[in-house]
Amino acid sequence: MFCTNNSIAADAMVIGIPYSYGASFGLGAERGPAAILACMEQQIELFERFTATEPALLYRIRQEILSSISTLSPEEMIAKVANRLSRIDAFTVLLGGVHTVSIGAFESLQQRFQSRDITILQIDAHLDMRDDDSDYNMVNPSRFSHACIMRRAVEMGFKTCSVGTRAYSIAEYQFAKKKELPVFEMGRGKALQIEDILAAIKTEKIYITIDVDGFDPSIFPATGTPVPGGISWEFGTALLRRVISERDIIGADIVETAPDGVVGLTEYAAAQLCYDLISYKLLKSDGKLYFV
Repeated sequence: MFCTNNSIAADAMVIGIPYSYGASFGLGAERGPAAILACMEQQIELFERFTATEPALLYRIRQEILSSISTLSPEEMIAKVANRLSRIDAFTVLLGGVHTVSIGAFESLQQRFQSRDITILQIDAHLDMRDDDSDYNMVNPSRFSHACIMRRAVEMGFKTCSVGTRAYSIAEYQFAKKKELPVFEMGRGKALQIEDILAAIKTEKIYITIDVDGFDPSIFPATGTPVPGGISWEFGTALLRRVISERDIIGADIVETAPDGVVGLTEYAAAQLCYDLISYKLLKSDGKLYFV
């Protein structure tokens, strides 16, 4: 799948960020990027059935794993990710690692766009809107914990839209209510509708951040903080098709895959999501995004 000729400009980049500092429950997220990339290269079908195309043969897709990153502080890691992204012109999907890596993407977006013109569309079991993680991490609390990334996004001036939420603290609940942030929960209130989610997104430009625990654990069992319930594969992938076909997707990430070395379903599903995101984005940019 991946183009090996580095002298040719890439149409899309997949960058692995093997960073796990601050994981609060299950471990192993640093192994996620390599496992997902291996599945993209060896396991998933290149034929994209919803468009009846083979995007991997039409476009130049490159992969890279950031090195010397696992021992960095969160602030250092975020700066390194932002710096790397600032030097890439191609559409880019980040693979985590813990959700903290997304803040690096947010900082890079601030360098290129007005934050107020971008919505961060979050698929996640959690709100990730703590101010810091001191309520469960009293040794070395951080404002850059994976439980804080959407709070930082709001402070940076981005609009947000959260989908699949079903676990959060009272402080996060109060913050989201005070800021009147759109949150589409599972099992509370009206059943999720794609039309409602699209209506809540007021910007043309969208960055998509996918914590795999936003989906039902039967699809992504190997993740650091699994939560019962979650969106179905059919709903989540249909949402992505609609969002990408109707809005301008300027980047994405898929985080919190923690391979268990047994089943392999989580990294396979993450690889499929990554290929879908790239395929639909590049086909749309080329005027060839038609669903069959």
